[in-house]
Amino acid sequence: MIFAVAALTLAACSKTFDHNKSEGAAIGFGTWAETLTKARTQGSNDFTVGDRIAVYGYKETGSTKATVFDDVEVEMTAAGDPGTWVYSPLRYWDQKADQYVFYAVAPAAVGTAANVTPQTGEINSAAITFAGNDNDILVADKETVAKAAFGTQVVLDFNHIATLVDFKVAKAPTLVDALVKVKSLTLANIKATGTFSVNDAYNATAYGATAGPVVTWNSTATASYDPTKAVNPVDLGSEGIEIAQDDDFSTTSPTTPAASTMIINNLVVMPQAFVEPSAAERSNPATAATAQKLTINYTIEVTGGGVNEYTSTLFLYDFDLVNDNVQDASTFLGGWLTGKHYTFYITLDSKPIVFGATVHDWTTANGYHYLLN
Repeated sequence: MIFAVAALTLAACSKTFDHNKSEGAAIGFGTWAETLTKARTQGSNDFTVGDRIAVYGYKETGSTKATVFDDVEVEMTAAGDPGTWVYSPLRYWDQKADQYVFYAVAPAAVGTAANVTPQTGEINSAAITFAGNDNDILVADKETVAKAAFGTQVVLDFNHIATLVDFKVAKAPTLVDALVKVKSLTLANIKATGTFSVNDAYNATAYGATAGPVVTWNSTATASYDPTKAVNPVDLGSEGIEIAQDDDFSTTSPTTPAASTMIINNLVVMPQAFVEPSAAERSNPATAATAQKLTINYTIEVTGGGVNEYTSTLFLYDFDLVNDNVQDASTFLGGWLTGKHYTFYITLDSKPIVFGATVHDWTTANGYHYLLN
């Protein structure tokens, strides 16, 4: 096997809005999501018409801060980059302010259900459950707008804070004469319900920026996933799905499979650390109650030789960067991080049963005698 890196109630608070049009142009928003719900496809990097974000922020004059946006829903009404986004009532730029600072969460419902501090960007979310094809949650970078940019569109750069995973299966060339099918693949002990928090630092660089949110996830429950739970469901059928052959597979010079079959396609999951299974759990994977694992059921069919069915349980903790039969702890993943898209590969290999024949030499016995007179 190989791993390749190919509800909290919102507390009431004072809200200050700017309505005086004489102070300047209305504050308008746009969005952009490079490191990336109503309308947007889960896991995608593009907002679409109908998407809503929750915006927070304040204006700063000297050492004084005044909240301007607090749980304000902003909706995309026309597609584009960064598109047209509207909200009501409008707020207007205060030309006496030194700067504005903005924060945002998408979809808007996640923000409005959370406890968000508009003058720091701190977030404590409500409970979230990942079904596998939903809850691709986005949090924007901290956006500071200096006085010189007042009047321009505020473009908010969003980041995925969940994880996206794929699982692919390939067969080795040793199975060239066999029809290999996967009948089922199930992920178990996956942390699936919990909350996330964002502190006020906004200095994460993991998303390719220097003002990204620092996100921490806390799990309260686990779940199981199968190919039907992903954003793009895979139908294995009653007999299973045929597995592609990786002609480049070699244990002496292992590479990422050149050919493989997608079994789980874009599963949105909670970021989490992998639990190392105990020796007893490795001996009997069915007893593993916390270590994340997958169970794969597959068949190998040879013309004239019948169908053989196999079931194996693997631990996610053991996947590494090299497609061979040695698990290298130095390259173990350790878990799923926010904003990352991972692909896990499983290569099915089997040696055919072959025969040879030899004949033992005659065994020399003692000589026996009889004298006939």
